[in-house]
Amino acid sequence: MEFLIPGLILVGIMAWASTRIKRNAAKAFEAEEIETPEYSLSKPDGFLSIVDPPNGLLFSAYSKEFGEGEANRVRRATAQLRRLPGTSVNQAAKQAKAGVSELISEDIGIIGGRKCATIVTKRLLDGIPLESCYKILEGTGGIFQLVVDILPQYQDDFRPKADHMIDSFLLN
Repeated sequence: MEFLIPGLILVGIMAWASTRIKRNAAKAFEAEEIETPEYSLSKPDGFLSIVDPPNGLLFSAYSKEFGEGEANRVRRATAQLRRLPGTSVNQAAKQAKAGVSELISEDIGIIGGRKCATIVTKRLLDGIPLESCYKILEGTGGIFQLVVDILPQYQDDFRPKADHMIDSFLLN
């Protein structure tokens, strides 16, 4: 009997903590507006953004789920933003198209007085097919490139979200 009350209290605390952890984890995958002194973008729901992106990335996010079959080690969708020092929009666009299996679309123009390129390609990453959506913007701090990669079998789920993220990406 002397263990029953402390045991019930412990179980109650564990249930409360578990519910709180699950709620906070679910919030991490909700949509959010990301604004920094350099850029802003809208992260759609279903993506988790990394607080400290690796390898010099300015922004990195990924889907919760992985692919299936051969793609079971690849996220269904990922997004990465990087600054490309010492290059131009045309050079970055050429680099984005290098080694692709298919160029789906390419638009180069001026948005808000800044040179911009939007490119959609199909490519292979370690033998896994991906559709890659690029938005390349010229800014005062250099060239910024946002890439959203999607496994083709999940296009219906992630393409509208990728388009929203690409469209919302602006330099400040």
